[in-house]
Amino acid sequence: MTSLSLPRQQPLHQLFHLMIIFAVLGPTFGVPLGGFKMTFFRLVFLLLMAGVLIRWARQRNLGSSHMGPIRWQIAFFAFWVSYAIASLTWVENLGNGLKYTTFLVMMVLMCLFFPFFLKDVGSLKKTGRVLFGAFFIIVAFGLIEALTFWHLPASRYWQRDASNPTSFFTNQNDFATVLTLGLPFLITALYMLPLTRKTKIWIYITGIIALCDLFITGSRSNSGFALPLLVIGWLILIPLTVEKKDRHRKNVVKGLGLVLLAVLVTFLLLSSVLSQDTRDKLGSTLGIIQHLQSWNLPQDEGGSGEDDTMGKDQSVSIRKNLILHGLHFLRDSHYMGVGAGNIENYMKGASGVGSKVNMHNWWVEILVNFGVPIFLLYMSLYGWLLWRLFSLARVRESNRYLPRVIRWGATACLISLIGYFFGGMSPSTAIHFTPMWIVYGFSLAVVLLGERVRRSAEGGGSA
Repeated sequence: MTSLSLPRQQPLHQLFHLMIIFAVLGPTFGVPLGGFKMTFFRLVFLLLMAGVLIRWARQRNLGSSHMGPIRWQIAFFAFWVSYAIASLTWVENLGNGLKYTTFLVMMVLMCLFFPFFLKDVGSLKKTGRVLFGAFFIIVAFGLIEALTFWHLPASRYWQRDASNPTSFFTNQNDFATVLTLGLPFLITALYMLPLTRKTKIWIYITGIIALCDLFITGSRSNSGFALPLLVIGWLILIPLTVEKKDRHRKNVVKGLGLVLLAVLVTFLLLSSVLSQDTRDKLGSTLGIIQHLQSWNLPQDEGGSGEDDTMGKDQSVSIRKNLILHGLHFLRDSHYMGVGAGNIENYMKGASGVGSKVNMHNWWVEILVNFGVPIFLLYMSLYGWLLWRLFSLARVRESNRYLPRVIRWGATACLISLIGYFFGGMSPSTAIHFTPMWIVYGFSLAVVLLGERVRRSAEGGGSA
């Protein structure tokens, strides 16, 4: 597959896997260079880019001819980057625009590295194992963090006695979003992949720890909205993605027993770990709906964020006001967007948002930064990706040749991306939130491989 090597004979696919590991482990690992931190992810990413370019220069062949089935996604990414560059001509803050555009280019390329390198089922399995290993590390450390109150330097709680785990990320909301992105891969692997008993136990334990971490973070958008959406999507997909012969009473009872056991163990662990503040925060989740009934901007122009409409829960009001201000900025830009990375510049001093300047909502961030054209294209292709994943995941005659790992990947990616509708409202910004881009890239690789295997089977060839 990717046996082409760097000057020291290091295979490019190994460098690709190293990039994935550092991407998942977040901003923890890196070397500060003055006011800039060269993270290991950025370093390995640049090395990988250099290796790909060296191969292209030597062989005059990028080796991307197999990516035809996702050409519309690639075309959209190219248009998105071009639009971001063009928007630099009307931004208020060129520095922020250049920084944001750089992040966009890096994340798009990282995303496309997945279908670029994962050219066969074996490479998909290997990459899945790498991702699981990295996920296990961040999940295990998250629980240790909650028990010991020991945080990494990248955490917002560094050298503070806080029970909220952030793992290898800056804040607990980012960590919680990673957990809801990863949980579908664990749950579906237990019954869709031919794994050894030891591996299944390892995955099962990791899933329970991840659930505990999720609730300990206190992230209401993930635990109160994204998680239930994941569960609903999973339950709906079970009869559509599992063969009828495997849905007999014995397997159903066994599955229900494992689910109940996981819930019981999670409850017992949380009863001794969950702080009262986190309990109160999670208990107010339903109050978010009531909080969102009024969509009027506060009249305080000082930007303090302290108005009568907020009550005790300022977080929801601030996020609501961020959206309202963002939509006003969008209208003032004639619906073409304020330009790459310029929301923060407009949001400074806005009423009712406190010190927040990021949108804290990925969907609205795309809309306000890049306008209606990019937003509609992005959401259309997001829906297209969900449909392609569903077509590969479900049980039907045309999928009888698909390897189980492809159907597992399609099912897990589908549930994960559905849950991200709410999970994407948790991080302050997702432009450099690598776990989201990794799931998107993995999804594209699954679609690409599934289409190739299906066409090969229909043509009588081998995948």
